[in-house]
Amino acid sequence: MAGRRNWRRAARLRPRVLCRQAGQVPRTDHGGIRLDGAGTPQGNQAEFHFRLLTKNTDRTINANLRDADLIFSFLCHKPMTRSRGLACMIAVMFLAPMLAGCMDLLNSNNPPTATMSVNPSGTVKAGDPVTFSAAGSSDPDGDPMTFEWTFGDGNTGTGLTTSHTYAQPGDYAVKLAVGDGTHEATTSTTISVVDASAREPHAEISSDKDDDCEDEDPPNGDFVIVWVCEDDKETDDREVSVSTTVTLDASNSWAGCNPENSDCYSEEYLVEWRWDLDTYIDSDGDGVTDNDVDATGETYAWDERRAGAWEVKLTVVDNNGFEDQAVSMVYVNYRGVWKDFVIDRATPNPIIMTWEYPLSYDEDSKDRIRYMRAKLSYPQEDDDQYGGGVPGTTTNNKLNLYMYNSTEEEVANTTGIENDNRDAGDCDDDDYCLWMVIGGSTVRGFLPGQWTVDLENAESHNTEVNEFIIELQYR
Repeated sequence: MAGRRNWRRAARLRPRVLCRQAGQVPRTDHGGIRLDGAGTPQGNQAEFHFRLLTKNTDRTINANLRDADLIFSFLCHKPMTRSRGLACMIAVMFLAPMLAGCMDLLNSNNPPTATMSVNPSGTVKAGDPVTFSAAGSSDPDGDPMTFEWTFGDGNTGTGLTTSHTYAQPGDYAVKLAVGDGTHEATTSTTISVVDASAREPHAEISSDKDDDCEDEDPPNGDFVIVWVCEDDKETDDREVSVSTTVTLDASNSWAGCNPENSDCYSEEYLVEWRWDLDTYIDSDGDGVTDNDVDATGETYAWDERRAGAWEVKLTVVDNNGFEDQAVSMVYVNYRGVWKDFVIDRATPNPIIMTWEYPLSYDEDSKDRIRYMRAKLSYPQEDDDQYGGGVPGTTTNNKLNLYMYNSTEEEVANTTGIENDNRDAGDCDDDDYCLWMVIGGSTVRGFLPGQWTVDLENAESHNTEVNEFIIELQYR
């Protein structure tokens, strides 16, 4: 009966083990800590105090434990009967799994991840420098990391980035080791080095440029321009939404030598065309934003492009593994025209027709609107107002434009333009013509997004509109 009572008493007095992480948790390379009370002197009782040290240290020391470090204790009286010895043993058995949780906490250091990028990433020539980067590596615990490089030719290096030059052709196994003081992670790749006289390919993106919607020649330069022209829009469709296909063409790229040279003879040929369609986004997570493979092929039909601007990068690879890159901007411009419609008269409040359109301005992606233009043309007078219109009113027309940003803040209006100055562009003598032009800096200051422009008639008679135009020009 005494043994059973001690068993129950030990179970009722099961101690609680509390582990708290305070700052950096000490770690053990061997994965465990031994708590030993075997050296307790003989006497009437044996009292065991197990303590954990929670202080940081970067070296091995003999630490004096304080009461503040006490996490549990138990007392065994001597001389021990069999039942009392059993009770102490049971208490230790209860403590063991709880103590294991503390040991896990002390050893909870996660290993880092190692990520390597190489530039140039394909075959290189002997004597050319190669840059190695571990920028995509990380440690889940936020520990400081070390970076050690083995270049495969007997040379080594250190640091987040490093450069190395291979003197002889061959294949070299490059290894990166990332350490956090406890664990080490590695990754490797093979660098192919060829003779210094080998010929490299040439990457080129064709600079296909549309004339604008009025058949004006495009500007000079190495870039791609696409114009979306909607010349007869319905008046009930006043929300601008652009979606078009841009063809990216790398057919002017070559391997070995330029085929336009009469003496060109090449046994080299291109085997791969890779397109990075968003050079400011690291899609593959390697720490480099402009080396992703978003599309492949000598030509690529890039669907569903809105009005905007994009920087794209082409990488070509030849049969020897040599690579070359080319970068180009792609611009999609828009022009929509609404013709020959009537805006109702004020009754008594002004009548307003609203158009909505998107404007982009992003410095990081280079997606920046250059100009937004709203162009209005309408007759100076209406000639169909019976009897001169309503008594006491006039048939002289007066329309105005009001522009608002995405937060409905007014950006500009045309109310300050007198009739004598309403002759913008190629304006007929019998018409009034208004142009409202907003530059990229204004869009940046008033925030990009969905903007609107209102056409307002404050007169007491209907007014004909010859045409209303919205132009979104990114280049």
